[in-house]
Parts: sequence; structure tokens; C-alpha cells
Amino acid sequence: MAKGSVRKKGKKWYYRFYVEDASGNRVQKEFPGTESKSETESLLRKAMEDYETKMFLAQAKNITLGDMLDMWVEEELKPGSLSDGTVTAYINTVSRIKKHPIGKRKLKTVTSDHLQSYHQGHRGS
Repeated sequence: MAKGSVRKKGKKWYYRFYVEDASGNRVQKEFPGTESKSETESLLRKAMEDYETKMFLAQAKNITLGDMLDMWVEEELKPGSLSDGTVTAYINTVSRIKKHPIGKRKLKTVTSDHLQSYHQGHRGS
């Protein structure tokens, strides 16, 4: 997640955090908050969450299904509380999907027909 901070200028608090500009460089942006530090910190958290969500969605247009599955394995599956056997089974399934042409498709281009085709071709495997 982006790092941010708040600071007081006069009577008002401001919040700031780093964002990525069009060139891919990290730049700090500052926004006015309120006269309350805690309200401004809340605005900062909300702004960072919104930015992270939008940034992920912007990057997702170029991500493949295989890339997304890799992210899921590393960020959600492995740190989770599932048994080692279950994690291994899921990783094996991800590996099979990535070997299929659907794994190389951009997420934005995957259709229900692609999923149905994959499912029919892998029934019982």
C-alpha cells in the first residue's frame, strides 16, 4: 500500500501520499483535509485505498489470467490458513491453467466461452 502522512499548516491539516505519474515515476500529492487531525487521517486512509483500487484496475487491463493466478497464490493462498495438501492441490490446478492458452489471455479478454472451453477440455483431469 502507498505510504502517506498528515501535516498541519495554519489551522488546517493536509494529507499526502505518493502516486505514480503517467511516466511511472512516484510523485507526492498533497490534499487539504480538515481542522481535525483524526478526520484528516481518515481521509488519507480512504484516499490511499481508492488510489490502490484504481491503480490495480488500471494495471489489470494488461494482466493475464496466469499473472492473476500467480498473484492470488502468493498474496492470498500461501499466507492463508489452508492445509499444505490443499495449497499444493490449488497450486497444481493453477499450473495446469497456466499451461493452457487461457492462462496467457489478458483478463479483460477472457469470456465465458473461453472458460467453458477450458472446463470442457479438462473435465476429469
